[in-house]
Amino acid sequence: MITYSSNSNDVIIRTFYGGGNFGTLAFSPEISIYGDGTYILGPGVQMRQGRLSADALQQLLNTLVNGDGLLGFTQSQFYDVPDQNATFLQLALNNKHYAFQYGKFGTLQESTQALDEYHRLDRALTTIMDSLKGPTYPYANKTMVLLVHQDFSPDLTQNIPEWTLQDFTLSQLAIFECGVIPPDQVGPNADTGCLTFTTPSTVYLPNPRQLQTINALLKNQHQGEFIEKGIYYHLVTRPLLPDELAQKTVAMLGSNQLSYSGVPLHRGVIPAPVPTP
Repeated sequence: MITYSSNSNDVIIRTFYGGGNFGTLAFSPEISIYGDGTYILGPGVQMRQGRLSADALQQLLNTLVNGDGLLGFTQSQFYDVPDQNATFLQLALNNKHYAFQYGKFGTLQESTQALDEYHRLDRALTTIMDSLKGPTYPYANKTMVLLVHQDFSPDLTQNIPEWTLQDFTLSQLAIFECGVIPPDQVGPNADTGCLTFTTPSTVYLPNPRQLQTINALLKNQHQGEFIEKGIYYHLVTRPLLPDELAQKTVAMLGSNQLSYSGVPLHRGVIPAPVPTP
């Protein structure tokens, strides 16, 4: 018997790809399948949405649980080389949460059972991918987060507008999400990699009025470049997934991240930066 939430806001299957030392930032999961059969495909900010029928979803879960036996595995991490990217699989079934990590495996002396489970996990991941073959359309949500980081290599051949929203400064938000840029000792590029390779420490959720202004400034694009007091900033808006508002967590995975934790979602006033001593 397989039980799961049929709520359209509850994730029952989710995958990410990345986490290695040379990976890039996944702004969203590769796959999120919800209890009503809706699935959303990433991993960028422009996601796509489709739907599995109730029968197709039940068949998929039956294959994963009874065919591949995922819930009875003796280990969950199949990953020998920490600096390489891996696939992260999350399941929410039978009132439990399961997490698996699939990457380069078998370079060490592994047991027959471990190798068998590794191959079954590989088969399960392929089954999940193969099940999502129906038509898709762009995913949209009027609730979006705003991601900001200082840009040390803007395209100066383009016209870069000034930031005109008065509610907060880009400097304030960039520090809140990515931290203070340390003094650069070797040259002009002090980029920390936040929001290009690594996840921010927090993600900001603007209110509807702010978001309307931000979308107008971005000319309804998902990203853009702005200048404020002579400093350049890169902005990205990313639609929230159905589960993220209730969880107060944004599903993102960065490089050099060997386990998934999600990024806290902040709404309301942005705290003032703490002065460095």
